[in-house]
Amino acid sequence: VSELAGALNQAVRSCDLLAKNSRNRIYRVQLTSGALAVAKQAVVGNDAMVQHQCEQLKALGELGIPGLRIPRVLASIPWKRTYVMEFARGQSLRDLARRGTDGEALLAICKRAGEILGRIHLAWTQEIAPMPVDTLAADFAHAPWRLSPGEEKILQTALERLIQAKVSMGQVYYDYQAKNLLVDGEQLWLIDPPDFFWEGVHLWDVARFRAGLRRLRWRSSLRRPFQRERQAVAKRTASAFQSGYFGQFNARDPEPRFVAAATRLFELQHTAMSMVTNAAKRKQNGAPPVRLLRGVKVGVITLPLLELEKRWLFHQLADELR
Repeated sequence: VSELAGALNQAVRSCDLLAKNSRNRIYRVQLTSGALAVAKQAVVGNDAMVQHQCEQLKALGELGIPGLRIPRVLASIPWKRTYVMEFARGQSLRDLARRGTDGEALLAICKRAGEILGRIHLAWTQEIAPMPVDTLAADFAHAPWRLSPGEEKILQTALERLIQAKVSMGQVYYDYQAKNLLVDGEQLWLIDPPDFFWEGVHLWDVARFRAGLRRLRWRSSLRRPFQRERQAVAKRTASAFQSGYFGQFNARDPEPRFVAAATRLFELQHTAMSMVTNAAKRKQNGAPPVRLLRGVKVGVITLPLLELEKRWLFHQLADELR
């Protein structure tokens, strides 16, 4: 508390742990003036990573995107790998989707989230270049999965077809997800800035956000299988997001005929990455390999569930290639 007060040059009334994971600790800081702030401490990382997050918050705020709010950095404590930022009010888009917020309101929020990401990518575009098919092929070759002959053929067909595609490339947010968007009236707060500078195809961010919405929808259907109206709205959230996103570009960037297959490939890449992470965590914890779905809690992504997701994605990719 004394270090926070010194960095902020203000008296601090309290500092309470809000959330933590293997990488970060988040604290709610209340000043004696009554104002609130948030302190983020990197448990895993280095000084350069923390400095990059602060710089990213400033850079995103300077884009001046309508409807987007970025927390201002108020102070930093470098020797504790901690920085203090403005308190972002609101509920996360993920929580709103889970609770079954009014359907039309939820779709409008998802569309706004897409518009904001589109504006960020417009500002970050460095070039319109050929799809990096060779890089994707190499990643898939090292993916920890077994493909059926049919899946191998689908993947090969997709890669061959996408050689013709040109896509927007530049800085990638990497973790643009519903959990990192707080809804505050008509505005969205974007929190949890990138840890490092990422470059690549902008459709990666689209695929990451869409995959998150899909997993939310699947979990909701498991929890509430008979709420059909709610499920119907959930299925439309990805379309609303994409409508907002692609509405920021002209008809040639990115090329419409390649968008569906290219985005689906990045979703498959994300699933492969999730498999790597899941397997590494199980090995680190000394857990035996998972072979059955018994005892799986709703919301937990296990290797069998990721395998089912992979199969579903290949079916979707096959449909989009026809």
